[in-house]
Amino acid sequence: MLRIREPCKCFRLLFHFQKLIQGTSSFTTTIDGFDLFYNEPLQKYKPKDKAFFKNDYNLRYFMGMDINTKIDVDKLSVEEIENTLQDFLSKNKDKQMIKIISDCLDKRKLIRDDLLKQMLRHYSLLGKVDAVEFLRKYCHALNPALYKRNGEFLHYLAKAQCMKGNSEKGLSVLKEAYTKYTGLRSFYRVIFSELIHDSIQNRSEASIVIFKKYVLEFSNIWHDHYPLICFWHICWSSSWFSDQTISYDLLDTCVVLQDIIKDKATTFSINILREYNEDAVIRLLQILLKYKMMEEYVNVLQILFSYKLKNRDLRGCTEIIKNCQTLGISLPSYQQGRYIKMLINTSQTQDKPDEKQKRLESKNFKLKF
Repeated sequence: MLRIREPCKCFRLLFHFQKLIQGTSSFTTTIDGFDLFYNEPLQKYKPKDKAFFKNDYNLRYFMGMDINTKIDVDKLSVEEIENTLQDFLSKNKDKQMIKIISDCLDKRKLIRDDLLKQMLRHYSLLGKVDAVEFLRKYCHALNPALYKRNGEFLHYLAKAQCMKGNSEKGLSVLKEAYTKYTGLRSFYRVIFSELIHDSIQNRSEASIVIFKKYVLEFSNIWHDHYPLICFWHICWSSSWFSDQTISYDLLDTCVVLQDIIKDKATTFSINILREYNEDAVIRLLQILLKYKMMEEYVNVLQILFSYKLKNRDLRGCTEIIKNCQTLGISLPSYQQGRYIKMLINTSQTQDKPDEKQKRLESKNFKLKF
């Protein structure tokens, strides 16, 4: 077998060598007998192999990355430009998109508003600050009314900075927009809450500290407590101990936050139980007990007790009953009745003998003859 394989290797080596010689010396006229013997069958079958591909397809064709193709904005209508931009946006061809927008800026061609906002949203979520800045420049030059009406699109710039990791720059931009455009403050609150959620989900401790500073600043300067309560809510419902510690610190230093939690305690507990987060409700009970909000404590405790009854958690209900006896709190009679009924049904189920115990055991006996 080894002797058979060695000539094949030699022929293959000679064939590759022949190709190299043909590439370097294309003007040679001498033909070796081996060339005629080896190239003739290859030339005979070569057209059959290429019959499957009429064109010369390469990797760049299949990837759709024809870089040499240039798009002349002058020869295209605005609708064709918008369709091209939409296609590039779906394929993440950022360089080609920026080139077309740059040409449109030079030629003073204005694209529609929703496409411009779509591109701004796309690049802000990717954290591409330069692309967002260039689109803002384009809108400022060609459509100043839209630029002014949307607050100079500063919220997209703020989001891009935060997505890039520059939370300090992003929130400073958002603060500038909040100060300058008072009519858009409700919209900026929503943007702020989204940025808070993203920062805590990404587990960036430095960003959390920066966000804590800005939510307190918004609350103290403009009396806008919505970012503060959003930040506290996410930290309170988090499963991380560091986030929970931040929520406790905020409560200790902010009296306004205590009043808001006192007013919204039942709403928070109902919503968080829909997410099956019992631990957060228990932490809320501890907070209410710490700040002596007993009326709200009883309301949240009743909500938690109903949740335990619904899930037939006998042990959890028993713990709540013991807690009520310790604090001198009484639950409503209908909840106590449901608890007693569940307790009786559970004890009857436990007292029922198993089917295996019901079977009569056969007596051991011996046959006597």
